[in-house]
Amino acid sequence: MASLLCICDQGYRASIEEQDDTAVWMAHMLQRNEGTSTALLLRASAVNYAFTGQKPTGVAFGSWTQSHPADLARDLKRFQADGGRVFAISEDLAKRGLGGADLIDDVTTIPAAGVAALVAEFDMVSFW
Repeated sequence: MASLLCICDQGYRASIEEQDDTAVWMAHMLQRNEGTSTALLLRASAVNYAFTGQKPTGVAFGSWTQSHPADLARDLKRFQADGGRVFAISEDLAKRGLGGADLIDDVTTIPAAGVAALVAEFDMVSFW
C-alpha cells in the first residue's frame, strides 16, 4: 500500500465559500476510498485546524448565505477515524498559544527540525 503525506500550511484557504478545506478533504478521500495510507502535517496557520475550541458559524454576503461552514476539527476527527494520522508542528502551535488540551485527540506534535525525518517515512509527499 502506498503512503502519502499531505503537508498543509495555508489555513482556511477557500473554507468560507466551501464546506471543507481542500487538503483535508483530499487526504481523507484518498485514505478512505483509495486505500492509500495517508497522513496530514499541519504547519503555519493550518495548525489551527486541530484546535477544539472553534465554533464555525455561517456567513452571509448580500443574499447569499453559507449555512454549512467548514468544521475542520470535526473533519480531522473523521479523517482519523478512517485511519488517517495527523501531525502538527509544535513551534507553530506555540506561536498561536495552542497545545495539549486545546487540540483534538491523537494529534502528534513534532518539532520543525523533525519534518525531514517524517517526510522520509512516506512514499509520496504533496504540499498544499
